Amino acid sequence: MADRQETRNPRTIAIRRAKYALTAAIVGGAVFLLHRYIERMAWQDVREAFERIPRWHVVGSIAATMLSWICLTAYDVFAVETVVPGKVPMRMKIFSGFTTHAICNALGFHAITGTALRYRVLSTQGVGAADVARVVGLVGFAVGMGFASVTCLALLLEPSIAQGWGRWPGIALIVLFVVLLRWLAGKHDELTVWKFSTPVPSARSAGAQMAIGVVEMVGATGAMYLLLPAEIAGDFLDFAPIYVGAILAGIVSNAPGGIGAFEALTLAAFPQEQRAQVLAALLAYRAIYGLGPLVVASLALGAFEVRRRIAAPA
Repeated sequence: MADRQETRNPRTIAIRRAKYALTAAIVGGAVFLLHRYIERMAWQDVREAFERIPRWHVVGSIAATMLSWICLTAYDVFAVETVVPGKVPMRMKIFSGFTTHAICNALGFHAITGTALRYRVLSTQGVGAADVARVVGLVGFAVGMGFASVTCLALLLEPSIAQGWGRWPGIALIVLFVVLLRWLAGKHDELTVWKFSTPVPSARSAGAQMAIGVVEMVGATGAMYLLLPAEIAGDFLDFAPIYVGAILAGIVSNAPGGIGAFEALTLAAFPQEQRAQVLAALLAYRAIYGLGPLVVASLALGAFEVRRRIAAPA
């Protein structure tokens, strides 16, 4: 009854409608821009640009993708160990983390699909729904810290990004990180927000996750960067803000895998005469970073379900 009343709350309805409107606006704008950019391209140019991607760059992109996915899986390992220490074997933490991130990356709606997939796997180890929700919250925290850490480094190394503010925004983020780590270093085992409580990582664990977040974003950015021609991509630090911005746009759009918004923002960062090469790199990136892990995770999850059914008592 309480949930039904909360759903009918005018403020809740207004927030939900505003969220849907924002999503529709982002997706609509992305579709418009993509149509505008692509109609000016010759597919022959895109195909030739695709064929010109050096093979060793493809191998490097695959290696960078593997590095990124190892780091994403590590988020789940830290989160599960924080919420239910010693309860889940390492191989199951790794399996849950990899399959969940790979499938959620393709389907979108991480809060829904991520919770359902993690529960499907972790419940076999006796982890309840409430603890799975806490794991999802901690993984979201870790991902956010990763983005913040990369943003901080970018602002410190490339102060021109801050549009006249210099390195001060990066310094402000460092101060916030120090405050957070000092708080976690105190006697804080749990964080309570309204009626929801969750264990919090130790300062050492949070610091490790920040470092992992930087490595993960470097790997993910490198997977795309290596597929672009050197004369277009420019310096890695110049390309990184474009990639991070495109990823954030994809997340906010709630489209599966951020498709559309990610491509539109990336293409918008380059002049029209370079967009055929950029689109070719985007298609290769989608195949390597998105489709490859999705296929592997889907096959692994399918094998997991088959083994569960075979092992289940008749």
